[in-house]
Amino acid sequence: MKKFIKLISVLFIFIFLVTSFSLFASAAENEPIIIKVATVQPPEQAEGLFAIKFKELVEEKTDGAAKVENYFRSELGGQKDYIEGLRMGTLELSWVTIGFFSSYDPMLNIFELPFLYTSREHAFWMVNGPLNEMIKERVEKHGVKLLTFFEVGFRHITNNVRPIYTPEDLKGLKIRVPQSQVNIDSLTALGANASPLSGSELYLALKQGIFDGQENPSGQVYFNKWYEVQKYLSKTGHMFLMHMVLYSEKLWNQLPKEIQEKIEDAAQEAAIYQIAIAAGEEASSEVALIKEGMEINEVDVGPFKEAVKPLYQRYINEYGPEAEEAINIIKMSQF
Repeated sequence: MKKFIKLISVLFIFIFLVTSFSLFASAAENEPIIIKVATVQPPEQAEGLFAIKFKELVEEKTDGAAKVENYFRSELGGQKDYIEGLRMGTLELSWVTIGFFSSYDPMLNIFELPFLYTSREHAFWMVNGPLNEMIKERVEKHGVKLLTFFEVGFRHITNNVRPIYTPEDLKGLKIRVPQSQVNIDSLTALGANASPLSGSELYLALKQGIFDGQENPSGQVYFNKWYEVQKYLSKTGHMFLMHMVLYSEKLWNQLPKEIQEKIEDAAQEAAIYQIAIAAGEEASSEVALIKEGMEINEVDVGPFKEAVKPLYQRYINEYGPEAEEAINIIKMSQF
């Protein structure tokens, strides 16, 4: 009798555990997939609007099976933190410029050489077409999935000392640049004392006079309120930068195929939306910056182009035949 009671007890416990596990598994299956998205920019700027649109599209396309949590204004750290988070699998999605990723593959610097693209249309045609596989292959070796590209914009120089009309005007000025070798090399070639700093630290550094100036698209100057600590904006347009939208490879591989497809579609649609917004953001931001008291001047880019020519050959010598091929494809393309 005791053996029978013991057997019944064991059987009851087994049934309880199986039932509990089934209920837990069922609940887990119904839990939405959480996609954390991190950016250094505010929600009202074009990059932030990409994040908002991406959230809307993902949740709509997956019928709520995936939920997006957006973190703005460097809430989760800086761009270096984001890349490491993607690679380790602690962050689902973020974006960095192609050149910023050069710390993992130095040849990526060539895609942000100054005055490389004739227009934003030319730039996006190249990275989505002839050079897409080259970039994708190099980036995806480092624990991330490349989903699409969107616009950062044309970079202009701001400072507190004087308007910049020629490369000579940059001599003696300490200019903050992103933590990207091509930015450092480009501003150095133009005559500035270029030094990298995280974007999240830039406002205070400008306010304290640690830097004389910085270089960024007009929209970022306005939305980050750098006009409060900068007097002059000179429209050098010396570089056109694009962000790569990256998903953690480790976390991507855990997603069902149908969810992967919907996330990728959402990213590409949000990129089209963002590019359209960014194209108009420069002009509207310049109007707003003038109202805030900034002085904006046009620039003859001819002398600037001449000043950076040696950088092209230096990169070809440094990175080899594939770099030369990519540069030639871009420069010789009829667009």
